[in-house]
Amino acid sequence: MSSFFVSSDKVKTGQTFVSVPSENGLDYRAGGRIDLYIPPTSKFVDLSQTKLKMNVSIALPSETAGEVCRLQLDAETGLHSLIRSVRVFTGRKTALLEEIEGYDVLTALRFDYEKNQNMVNKRVLTDGATGYEPACRGTKGTTKTDCANCFSNPFYEKQSGTQTTDFSNDDFQVVSAELELNTGLFRNDAVFPVVLTDGLFLEILLQDSKRVFRQLDSTVKDRRLGLDPIFFSTNGSDSGTGLTAGVLASAGTTDTLFLDRAQNQTSVDTCPFVVGQSVALALADNTSFTTSDVHITRIEQISDALVVGTTKTKITLSANITNNLGVDVGGDSGNVAVLISQSVEKKATFEPTYTVSDVNMVVAQISVPDGYENSMMQMMKEGGTMNYDYRSYTNYRYSQVVSDLVANIRLPLIESRASSILCVPTDASVYTGKQALSCSNTYLIDEDPDDVVNRSNRSGLVGIADELQNYQLIYDGKINPSRKVDTSKISNRTSISQQWCIEAEKALAMADIEPLSFRAFRDNFFIGRALALGQNAVYDARGKDFNLMVEYTGASGPAKPHLWMNFVAHLRRLVIKQGSVDVLV
Repeated sequence: MSSFFVSSDKVKTGQTFVSVPSENGLDYRAGGRIDLYIPPTSKFVDLSQTKLKMNVSIALPSETAGEVCRLQLDAETGLHSLIRSVRVFTGRKTALLEEIEGYDVLTALRFDYEKNQNMVNKRVLTDGATGYEPACRGTKGTTKTDCANCFSNPFYEKQSGTQTTDFSNDDFQVVSAELELNTGLFRNDAVFPVVLTDGLFLEILLQDSKRVFRQLDSTVKDRRLGLDPIFFSTNGSDSGTGLTAGVLASAGTTDTLFLDRAQNQTSVDTCPFVVGQSVALALADNTSFTTSDVHITRIEQISDALVVGTTKTKITLSANITNNLGVDVGGDSGNVAVLISQSVEKKATFEPTYTVSDVNMVVAQISVPDGYENSMMQMMKEGGTMNYDYRSYTNYRYSQVVSDLVANIRLPLIESRASSILCVPTDASVYTGKQALSCSNTYLIDEDPDDVVNRSNRSGLVGIADELQNYQLIYDGKINPSRKVDTSKISNRTSISQQWCIEAEKALAMADIEPLSFRAFRDNFFIGRALALGQNAVYDARGKDFNLMVEYTGASGPAKPHLWMNFVAHLRRLVIKQGSVDVLV
């Protein structure tokens, strides 16, 4: 009985953090490459606690009045959206441990489904994401969005009080982030012995600037139009006579716009527009909008009860705006108009840029007693072998043209220990920076009555259902599942398909993505299939003929071409012997 209470020998360890700077430059632009090297002198590192630290600054293509607006990076993924691919090597590019092409797509999928409020708050603090801000909430039943935060947004300074100075690049703030890389090695809790691999080398490729920027949802005409500020009148008066006088008649003109207090427009702080931004009026049902070339010269809060009654936000324009909506708006006209941004739309091209600087890898070094390290090195010299298992993802891409209604997507899987496959049909359309920011012709997510119109501002980053009716996988000579999985309700934008949910949840869990939320099933659609079930369960995919059958046989067919990102989650084994390093896939 006494032996039950005898504790075994323990290895005493400690942990320190060391900053390793990037090797190939100080500043990086879109499409650039960042090289980082964790030297073997770090000996043992905890990659799950190792973080990529960097700063990002944004610049508008022009600071001319009428051509400025607020911009930010992707609200859900933050600075992760800047990373296109990650490669991890041993030594100085000796052996490729893992390569994740489409890193931003995989991260967006993880963040959209492995999500709760605590996780979102953490990403806001560390990743440069922007969370939901109650101060910028809609009051007309619009859906909740993380991309309407003008009150506490990290990418630009908060505006308070009367605004008369044009917005410029000086108003953008440098955003610092510490990213936990979403790769298999950097999510593995096991200590990694860099002393045996001659260090680790990371090669990070940055994303094109046309795909990373977003406008505020509360300013765009084709994305959540129902969230945009509502035009109240030309004089702001609450009285009956004043309301009549404040109507902007059809074909009438004005250089003064008062905003309704709805949509939480109760202060300059929560106004999504800035001085120097081109604006227009649009009918709330999205049937027409004005085309006058005017911009904002002053934003202020009017609190004189004798003039306006309740306090209202007043917008002063550079010139008269003409109401060519075809109806009277504002006042007691009964017709509702909203204020929309036109800074992006009015330019022939609109290509903002970003700069990444001060890139460092904050490495978590594990200290072990000299005796432990000497014993391990001695065993390696005597012909010992060290096996290190980690989960990774291989991306098999497939291009599908818009006219391909029934597609047979063949996947040449070579993984010996696969666990799950996640197929993300991204929008493969080529958008200019102007088109991506305005969302004028991007994928239509839904036409919720309160949102009016909601087009995607994450083209190429997320999956789209796009009239997919059903799908089925065929592998190892069998149909899996045995019946076609119906997805027509998702494509019709009316509901969600139960069988799709079951398949998607299993696939996420077996890909080491905890399925906490399915709110993004329309915003970021994917097809999932668990290849094995159970803890540490795997499936040998070698020599199997994998096919994904998809049917777009609805009434209208798909609207966009697709680039399928097929991520196969699997276990890899790093085999370290004296003088050699092998990777078993």
